[in-house]
Amino acid sequence: MKALVNRLFLSLVLLLPWHSLIVNGYLRKYFSLIVLWKELAVLALFILAITHKGPKISGIKLVILLSTVFLLTAHLIFNSVGLLAAYSYRIYLLPILMTISLYKLSDLIDWERICKWFVIGAFVMAIFTIIQQLFLGESIYLNAGYPVNTFSDEKLNFTFYIGYGLLQRGAGGFIAPIPYSVYLILALVILFKYKELFSAKFAKTLSMVLTISLVLTFTRSTIATYLFFFAIPYLNIFTPKTVKYLVVLVLVVIIQFFIVPTAIQEMELSTIDTFWSNSTSLEDTSSAGHFESLDRGYKIAWENIGNGIGLGKVGAHTAAFFDNALVIESGYLSVIIELGLMTAVFIYLSFPMVHYKKGSLSTVIILVYLAVSFLLPLIYYVELSLLILISIEALNNEKKIYVDHSRQSMASSFG
Repeated sequence: MKALVNRLFLSLVLLLPWHSLIVNGYLRKYFSLIVLWKELAVLALFILAITHKGPKISGIKLVILLSTVFLLTAHLIFNSVGLLAAYSYRIYLLPILMTISLYKLSDLIDWERICKWFVIGAFVMAIFTIIQQLFLGESIYLNAGYPVNTFSDEKLNFTFYIGYGLLQRGAGGFIAPIPYSVYLILALVILFKYKELFSAKFAKTLSMVLTISLVLTFTRSTIATYLFFFAIPYLNIFTPKTVKYLVVLVLVVIIQFFIVPTAIQEMELSTIDTFWSNSTSLEDTSSAGHFESLDRGYKIAWENIGNGIGLGKVGAHTAAFFDNALVIESGYLSVIIELGLMTAVFIYLSFPMVHYKKGSLSTVIILVYLAVSFLLPLIYYVELSLLILISIEALNNEKKIYVDHSRQSMASSFG
């Protein structure tokens, strides 16, 4: 049973980051039901959890979980749009099933192995993303069916670029740059705790590549949140090591200017200048869109603060099935509009109340999730939600690691 549990968690850690691009983008063209692999994996873990005589969930944690499931089910039965609501219902339910599985199976999970491959998987994705941004172009995403610009079907949606320029934002294997940036933060924080799993030199390489890719996502909210909640409190910024990292980052930027054509170099400089100017003045379309969405969301949320407008009517994930789907960028407002204030409180309380552990780095992830959710509907990115939960419990784990790196080569770190 232990081997099966760890294989299922390992499959989630390695495949969830690629779900949107590879599974949903390419493989579903040949076998449509393959997109349900993650639901089957979580359901299998849940069945193993309730049959395993492991730790018991009790007290306030159990009350919150059962109350959340009860409220969600009540909305599904009495306050929904029929079958279309099942798609939204599973987005809220899967993290609850994952929470129960992580708690009940905690004595069987090999966290060192899971975390090692979590970080290595993020490292591989970061390398792919950097190469894709600089050399391969957008065709990989366009052929996978990613949203295109309304003005040209040969360009991705404007959210994949900065300043409407040629400089593409990194998205990895996710549906957009923002969830990818959060994923990189998860990997960086896990690496901070489990750095003993890697040789010192390889750990530095991992950190540098992940950080470079995070910067190249150009997601202001998540980068600022990462700096505020993790980098500044936990790291001494002005040290010889961090200066080296900055020098390497600058060198990477300089080198790529000798590789790409001059026309693109000029466009990149112009785009970055426009991006910086708009970001500091909050006059860019992204900021304006956030403010407009928040203002509209507050008004609609206040009007529907009781029971909401019904399950299956809110979010970009429902827009493909429901013509009148409402898309609000704030995660908090989206859930209030869809399910009402009481259900929204229970859904968002589950993170700090069920997963919080005093003195753990998981607090960083919880704070990042809650802070970013104010502007972005992270709860609707189900693959990211599951990775966040796995990361939180990995950081809550009391690690007991001893690795003799004096006899370990860098190559063996992959083993």
